[in-house]
Amino acid sequence: MKVLLIGAGMMGRGGVRALEHFDGIESVTVADLNVEAAQEFADSLNFPETNAVQLDVTDTDKVTELAKDVDVVFNAVGPFVKFGVPILRAVIAAGTDYVDVCDDGDATIDLLGLHDEAKEAGVTALITMGQTPGIANMQAKYVSEMLDEVDSIKIAWAVGTPPADMLPDGAADAYDFETAEDFKKASPAGWDHLVHSATGEIPVWKDGKASTMPAWDSGEYVDFAAPFGRTHTYYVGHPEPVTLPRYIDIKDFAACLGGNKFHEELRLEGRGYSDPKEPLVDPGTPVWQAPEKWLDKGVWQGQAAIVEGTKDGKKVRYTNRHQCSVYDEGIYTFAGQAIGIYLVGTTKDLPAGVYAPEGLLSTDDFFRELVRITNAANDWDFTLDELVPTQKEVLDN
Repeated sequence: MKVLLIGAGMMGRGGVRALEHFDGIESVTVADLNVEAAQEFADSLNFPETNAVQLDVTDTDKVTELAKDVDVVFNAVGPFVKFGVPILRAVIAAGTDYVDVCDDGDATIDLLGLHDEAKEAGVTALITMGQTPGIANMQAKYVSEMLDEVDSIKIAWAVGTPPADMLPDGAADAYDFETAEDFKKASPAGWDHLVHSATGEIPVWKDGKASTMPAWDSGEYVDFAAPFGRTHTYYVGHPEPVTLPRYIDIKDFAACLGGNKFHEELRLEGRGYSDPKEPLVDPGTPVWQAPEKWLDKGVWQGQAAIVEGTKDGKKVRYTNRHQCSVYDEGIYTFAGQAIGIYLVGTTKDLPAGVYAPEGLLSTDDFFRELVRITNAANDWDFTLDELVPTQKEVLDN
């Protein structure tokens, strides 16, 4: 398989680095406006052939030209509200399959609008294939397949700070985002996305149809393993409530919630005030207890698919968690991209068109690879149920 990476930023580099855990990758071409950075990254990769080219993504003819020479294009250029549609359209013109990490709800709607164009060209385009959205979508699909009927799906992600006493020597600098300004410098596109997701009305699925609600004004608490524990999350503008109802029959509600240390600054920049209009209330229930293998892993971020519905005539809530260990070698954040690229490039008879992960990929195939590369990268021996544990609660009295 030949892969073209467009965008040598954090998400692009991480996804391709995780791809080193897969066999059959013949070559990787790294395309970026900064050709020196692209070449430096290409030289660090362990594939049979690597090279770098300079690319201004607004030159869509050049995007098409480069895409013709590979099997899969991996687009990691944000913000997707600006670059998503032109790049995908250029790749469709090349007749080449495509994967991206789009994380904007409105951009996702626009990308899905290219479905017929991709289908006519025989192109399989897998969008929103990152961590969340991406792995989180597959978590939601995995849990939904356990239920007879789905009432609601909430995707919740939260980012904290790694416990300093558990970090390897010299690793603390990589997580030194004490202020929003630090994060802006490290990931300008990431900051633009966060502000965009905190601005105005955001997409949700409500009463069985597409709707909106204010961003970052209300939310709920979500539990992860210690030392992270219980953390607050707020409703954010994300693709999950746009795509999940396309492929899963959700009777009532779907939304995404997010949490990080920049809540107040994001709310101020995106909405003009710093305090939420509907402050959260701690539920006061016992904090969820993780499987034993997680107890010494220093969990400091995570994501959850919280699915409510009916099983065997009873109302239930299933919460499936994917968590980041302080010892994780980058797989938690970047496995989704790599698995998506690999499965699009190797799975036979995938349909043409534009799809989110839950509409295209098999849960069996996806989670088999997630367990495999997570264990391989970290020298762990987790089973699927241990890596992404599912908590079941019966809601009926």
